[in-house]
Amino acid sequence: MADVDVKQIITTLKKRFAEQNQFVFWYDDNGDFADSLTEIRAGLSGVAEVVVMQPGHQVATKQYLLTLQRQQKALIYSPASEPALDEDHLRSIVWYSGTFSADSKEILRKELGLPAELKSFIQKNTAFFASKERRGSFARYDVTSYQKKPELAIMAVLAHLNQPIVDFFDLLQVLLTKGIRDNTVLEDFEKFDVLDAFWAEVSERFGYNALRPRLDELMTGMYLTVTYQQMDKDLPKSMAEYDLSAHAANVQTLIQQFSNRGGLDKQELANFDSIADIVWQNVDGDHLFKETKIDDLAKSDVFPRFDQRILLWIQDRLQLEDLDSQLNGQSVIAVTHQRLETHYGSKPRFARLYRMMRRAWYLVQNAHRQPKDSLQGMIDDYTTIGYKTDTDYRKFTYYYQQAGMPEQFAKTKQLIESIYVNNYLDNATYAWNQVLDYAEVKPKQLQRNFYRFHVAPEKNRIVVIISDAFRFEAAKELEKRLSHEDQVTGLKMNYLVTGLPSVTYLGMPMLLPHRQLALDSKSKKLSVDGQLADSLERRQAILQHYNPKSAAYALDDLKDDASKEIRAKFTGQEVVYIYHNQVDAIGDNKKTEDDVFKATEEAIDEIQQLISRLRTQGIVQIYVTADHGYIYRNDQLKETDKIEVPKEDEEQKSQRYLLSSRQFDLPGVSHQVVGDILANDDQGYVYYPNTANVFKAVGSFNYVHGGASLQEMLVPLLEVKTTSSRSAAHDVELELFSMSRQITSLTVPLTVRQSAAISSTVIPAEFKLYFINEQDQQISGQTMVNANSRSASVTDRMQNVQVVLADHAYDKQQTYYLVMENMNNGEKTETPFTMDIADLNDFDF
Repeated sequence: MADVDVKQIITTLKKRFAEQNQFVFWYDDNGDFADSLTEIRAGLSGVAEVVVMQPGHQVATKQYLLTLQRQQKALIYSPASEPALDEDHLRSIVWYSGTFSADSKEILRKELGLPAELKSFIQKNTAFFASKERRGSFARYDVTSYQKKPELAIMAVLAHLNQPIVDFFDLLQVLLTKGIRDNTVLEDFEKFDVLDAFWAEVSERFGYNALRPRLDELMTGMYLTVTYQQMDKDLPKSMAEYDLSAHAANVQTLIQQFSNRGGLDKQELANFDSIADIVWQNVDGDHLFKETKIDDLAKSDVFPRFDQRILLWIQDRLQLEDLDSQLNGQSVIAVTHQRLETHYGSKPRFARLYRMMRRAWYLVQNAHRQPKDSLQGMIDDYTTIGYKTDTDYRKFTYYYQQAGMPEQFAKTKQLIESIYVNNYLDNATYAWNQVLDYAEVKPKQLQRNFYRFHVAPEKNRIVVIISDAFRFEAAKELEKRLSHEDQVTGLKMNYLVTGLPSVTYLGMPMLLPHRQLALDSKSKKLSVDGQLADSLERRQAILQHYNPKSAAYALDDLKDDASKEIRAKFTGQEVVYIYHNQVDAIGDNKKTEDDVFKATEEAIDEIQQLISRLRTQGIVQIYVTADHGYIYRNDQLKETDKIEVPKEDEEQKSQRYLLSSRQFDLPGVSHQVVGDILANDDQGYVYYPNTANVFKAVGSFNYVHGGASLQEMLVPLLEVKTTSSRSAAHDVELELFSMSRQITSLTVPLTVRQSAAISSTVIPAEFKLYFINEQDQQISGQTMVNANSRSASVTDRMQNVQVVLADHAYDKQQTYYLVMENMNNGEKTETPFTMDIADLNDFDF
């Protein structure tokens, strides 16, 4: 520890040499300053030479000193005690020379800013303080946080506690991340003689005592104690040795804090989750909780197996269509929402499964809905509520895929596929084809009349985003997202009915201005007023023929453009078509068709981002539509789902349609006259399955389009109006509604109120609530509050929560603070509290 205040030592030595001393002898009893000789030698450069005299080298040193000239000065440093008189060969030189000594312990104490009573602590822990690095780490801690128990600071250094305050709860959490078996930090504790002090602190704080204490036993006690506390039950007798409920407040606080530390980083070997797995194995959790009621398991979030049990219980309810079942008085839908806010439920592994099961629940709830019996009735039903079934299936499948298609939920997957295809798709598609008649569709809702009714009459600049295979239900999700943006001033959802076949080569040209459409079925091209429209350049030419101030772009070509480039492309234009191909590009490829729902999510994101960019360029009116929709089922089709339709040479056949000039009848097949679809005299026919079945043809079978179904033919027409004004949106505030500011128990009940209903200008936020002392030390567990209510009722926006304080001695004269931390932006509000917690030790019972 020789480097402590070396500058002071150098200054003192210089004074000694200034007193006419040629030699100064320094016997450093324990060699405390041996590692600082380089710095001392540099400091005395030009003043005196530093001569190191190792034990047994006195004679050699004496001979060397006698060779020096009178004006040559030297510091003779010995990393040992001064020898006895009869053994001291340098005694005659020492008599007429100066001497120096340094109390390294006292110097270190002063340098560390420790009070005088801790000098003995430094003396006792000489081995620890021998390292410059350890001394530096020790010096970074606030003395007041460990003064009463200085061994805690040594533990903090050895555990690498990276904060100025030495708090045992934080120290223990850092220690746990090094593993609860073969923990190297505990080995260091033993090496530097603070292991007993560590276990004594554990005993005092948490009540854990053992002849040979172990971290895995300690954590088993903590995890089980919190588990049964959450269930409001006593530990079973077989687990009595792990019962730490006498110190429940501290145990709960530690577990809450530790569970919120997050995932493993590169330096960590363990976290809350991995330790939970070890504890589960230690106590044979499968056996221990085998008979525990599902309602009790749903109260706890300590072990991931509880979430597995809850999810499998939901699966069983679905199989029985037991839709009235509840857990602890909550509906299954409410349970899935509540579990998403728990430790494991908030993580992707279980969050995906809970969201998946919620969508499955919705699908089973609506399994027996019957289609309307008229064309307009079916359209109205689908555009108001029916589309949700397609959204629920898309989300169910998406989460199922994201979760890795878990085998445990195969029964749910089979049930949902059966409900979606047999109960819903087949019935709805059959009903649609019984009433489909283009003559009954309002002209304004026909896709072929889009430009005439929706673009041509507009006086202001209009942008049309056409996303290939962007279904109506996906556009409803986009609409919902946009409704949360205050810079979106208006949203109006409408629909268009596509032509048949519901494919790109028909849908894209139909959305262009035209007087006449003509289909060449052999080449699969639809001409617009005699002009082909099968490329971006040709579509732009057609637009400019009707309005010279028109342009067409691909969304991918705009993605990387700077604002200046976007502005240049839109300046002076009155009509701009933007083409987007995300969904169809993925779905039409047999290798990637199973990613079509993921592609739909990405398409929604990309269109939302584009609208945001366009808004900043002063574009205030935007339409979002599509050329066609699609049907996707995640299960493999059976041979009975495929219809054999003979094809002649000049005909075009795909999985969902056949273009032919001949007329014929086949069971399960319907048809339309092409001329009725295009409003011309084309006498050809388009044939299609009248259910969700497909024709036997080359290509994908899971992702299909071209046929006649609501999913393929009813495309969105979303009108978006925006402003370029700066957003006024801000995070919702959380207010403390509880009137009392005095704490009288370790469990602190609080009532909080969300300041306003969530809206386009008030953004949802998650808050973390906890208590701190005047030194900013956290003294409690953490409680999470989601402020996301859209209710106008103040009562509905209030929540009752509890924060558990660590079981410490609290000073009635001090002020403590409730912190409400916004997890979105890190902003904190602090509310002062006083403590008046009764200490049972003060009472004589």
